[in-house]
Formats: sequence, C-alpha cells, structure tokens
Amino acid sequence: MIKGSCLCGNVRFEISGEPSSLSYCHCSRCRKAAGVFSAVVIGKADDFHLLSGKESIGLYKGPDGKFERCFCKECGTSLGDMSSEKIYVVAASALDDDPKIRPSVHIHTASKPDWYEIKDDLIKFDGDYIPSN
Repeated sequence: MIKGSCLCGNVRFEISGEPSSLSYCHCSRCRKAAGVFSAVVIGKADDFHLLSGKESIGLYKGPDGKFERCFCKECGTSLGDMSSEKIYVVAASALDDDPKIRPSVHIHTASKPDWYEIKDDLIKFDGDYIPSN
C-alpha cells in the first residue's frame, strides 16, 4: 500500500497495486505546474483510492479539453490527474511512501526547455508513453 497526501493533509489517498511507471514529464503544462519537469506515478485507476478530502480537490481543465490536473484548493499541492476511468497519474511529490519503483522514462521531451539537459540514460519519448500493464 502506498499512501499519499497534500501539504495541508486535507486530501489523503492510497494506491493498492504496484504502479506501472514512474515517469518524468516535460510537457509545457506539467512544467508550469511543477517546474522543469513533473515526476508522475502511473497505474490502473482501480488501484487508486481517495480516502479523504474530495471537497478540497480542485480541477483545472486546459483549453484543449485534453489536459486536466487536480490540486488541493486549500494548500495548492499538485495531485496529478485522478479523473480518468482507466489510469491514474499521480504527482510523485504527493506520495508519502516509497512507491518501490524508480523512474524509467522521460516523456514529452520534445517540449522540454532548450536550457535543460537530460543527463541520465532513461528511455526518452517525444510525446506520450502509456505503460502496458
């Protein structure tokens, strides 16, 4: 079981299964929400369980209708995308426990800033990468 929460503790969740991926996302939207990149944990939606704070979760919907990000309305913690019926994409920064997996891939590298260099040997994708399990 992997537990997670926001900074103020209003939003608490747990992940029951092993995540499929821990990824670094370099898309412009994640950069705006988290900095140079966002570390995200991805897994099956059925493994994600919101324990408390549903009323504290805000949802930002991008103008293209394809991007959604949840955040705590009280403290502003970025929570990821918890609205999909198939997968969860949780901001790794909101995890309280070690997910027991390590980053395996950089996604949306075509959108990274020119001044930022990726200096590791992880797999790189110009766009999306959805793990198969």
